Amino acid sequence: MSILAGIDIGTNTVRLLIADVKDKYNFKEIRSERRITRLGEGLIENGRLMPSAEDRTIFVLKEFGEILKGYPVEAFTAVATSAVREAENGREFVERIKVETDFDIEIISGDEEARRTFLGVLAGLNPSPSSSPHWGEGRVRGKLLIMDIGGGSTEFIVSKEAEVLSSISTGLGVVKLTERFIKSDPVSDRELEGLRNAIDKEIKALKNILNSPANITFVGTAGTITTLAAIDQNLTLYNPLRINNYILKKKSVDRIFDNLKSMTIEERLNIPALEKGREDLIIAGTAIVLSVMEEFGFREMTVCDYGLREGIVIDLYNKKHGN
Repeated sequence: MSILAGIDIGTNTVRLLIADVKDKYNFKEIRSERRITRLGEGLIENGRLMPSAEDRTIFVLKEFGEILKGYPVEAFTAVATSAVREAENGREFVERIKVETDFDIEIISGDEEARRTFLGVLAGLNPSPSSSPHWGEGRVRGKLLIMDIGGGSTEFIVSKEAEVLSSISTGLGVVKLTERFIKSDPVSDRELEGLRNAIDKEIKALKNILNSPANITFVGTAGTITTLAAIDQNLTLYNPLRINNYILKKKSVDRIFDNLKSMTIEERLNIPALEKGREDLIIAGTAIVLSVMEEFGFREMTVCDYGLREGIVIDLYNKKHGN
C-alpha cells in the first residue's frame, strides 16, 4: 500500500485528498478537505486572476500544507485547472504558490483533466452486482457519457468497457456563465433565456462532434451534480455514501431548477444541502445538466462523488508503479 495525496486547484474550489492506495482502483480515504475560494472570480472580465482570489487560494493551500505534515505521505501532486491555465497571470500565480507554500503546481490541459477525472470516476462507480451495466473497482461493463461540471470548464468523456473513446473540454464553467449572464437577484427571465440559449448552443455543437454510442449511461461528477443529489434527498449534512451512485431523475432536476430560479440568493442559503459558496452558481450548473439531459434524451443520471481529486491520486499511484 502507498499513502498518496493530491490537490485540485479549481476555478471555484480547492480540494485535498490523502489516501492509502492498495491498487489503481482501490484505496481508503484517510483525509478529505475542500474549500471554496472562487479563484476564477472576475477572470472572464479581466483575463487575470484577482489578487484577493489568489490570497484566498494561497491561504487554503497553506492550511492544506499543514494538514499534509501530519501524515506519512510518500508522494504528492497538486494540479491547477481552467482558471490558472486561461489567466494571463496564471504562471505568475504558480510561481507565487511555490514561493509561499513550496508546492510545485502542474497546470493541466482540458484533455488531461478529463483523463484524470475518468480515472477517479471509474474508482467511484460501484452499484449492486445485479445492476446493468455493472461497475466495480474500475471494471466497467457498458458505455458511459461522463460529465464533469467545473467553475471554468466542463469536460465530457465517452467511454466503453473502461476505455476512453473521446473527450472534449468546453468553456461551460459555472463561474464564467454566472458572471456573464446573471446580474439580477433573483435571476430574471431574460437572463435565464440568455443563459439557456448559450448553453444549448454549445451542447448541440458538442453532440454533433462527440462520438456518443447508443445505449449509453449518463454519469455526472463534481459540485453541481453532488449538490443536486443532496437537495433531491433533502440531506441536512453531506453524506458521500448517500451521494455516490445516486440515481438523479430528470424530473427531479426540473423541479429543483424551478424552485431555485424563483429564489433570491439569501433564500437559497436556507437550503441545508446547498453549500455556502454555491448559492449563486447553482443556477448555471443546473441549466447545464438540464441542457445535456434534454439534448441527449437522458431521463436519469448516475451521480459519482469521485472525480478529478481521486483521479490525481490514482494517476500518481500508476506512475509510481509504472502503469
